[in-house]
Amino acid sequence: MLVDEAGQAPPQEAAGALWRARRAVVVGDPLQLEPIVTIPLKAQDALRRHHDVDGLWTPGLTSTQRLADRVARRGTYVASGEQAVWVGSPLRVHRRCDAPMVDICNAIAYDGMMVDGTPMRAPEPWPASGWVDVRSVTNEGHWIEAEGEMTSRLLERLIAFGADPTEIFLVSPFRAVVDRLRDIAARHSGIRAGTVHTTQGKEADIVVLVLGSDPASAGAREWAASTPNLLNVAVSRAKRRLYVIGDLSAWRRCNHFSTCAMLLERHVEREAAERAETES
Repeated sequence: MLVDEAGQAPPQEAAGALWRARRAVVVGDPLQLEPIVTIPLKAQDALRRHHDVDGLWTPGLTSTQRLADRVARRGTYVASGEQAVWVGSPLRVHRRCDAPMVDICNAIAYDGMMVDGTPMRAPEPWPASGWVDVRSVTNEGHWIEAEGEMTSRLLERLIAFGADPTEIFLVSPFRAVVDRLRDIAARHSGIRAGTVHTTQGKEADIVVLVLGSDPASAGAREWAASTPNLLNVAVSRAKRRLYVIGDLSAWRRCNHFSTCAMLLERHVEREAAERAETES
């Protein structure tokens, strides 16, 4: 039996098949998106206590991958967030993303353990990866119109530079933002849009991460930054370029997004320095 994307699979979904399998290979990343369970955690806990089940099996708090890693004899601890995570047979060599995406993921999720094995690729004329700072107090829920306008301008510029629309992905942590991003994507045949949770396992040359969130409420930002998982997935979808659009002053106060902002700034500064040296 093969279980792919096991970091997103609640243990109960794999239990029946595992019971019938002689051998199983469980493949996933516990530092990417965790299982989505629609039953509230309080209800899960009540059912667990009623049936006298160990808390380890609470579906909203674990995954098939974490339980498989738990019994792995060989592996390592990865210092991610406040608690180290035991990972069996960790993937150490990263072969998808250029800098700074691989650097961001390495810093926020993998404790610097990953080795960059991405092959050298021909340079592209697109603007360097970076954070586009958009500050606005006007919003409709999580949607901020000024961020949408900036996204439209960025797409027009990328396409003018020859970017393939089918290799552009618009993503956001929030469904309400994605609903509006789809309207923008529809203006250019081939551009895709989706929530971070729907993009795991996918990739594109260019990812535009539109953050949104109500400027007057920090709760949604705190949720998105509560673990490195969501940002890790969003960033690692981008093979060549990552553009983050959002209020830098608000998001850089959040866990993991502060590291993302710092590394994107350093990348832009390095790109500018290298360009100036080449021109001179």
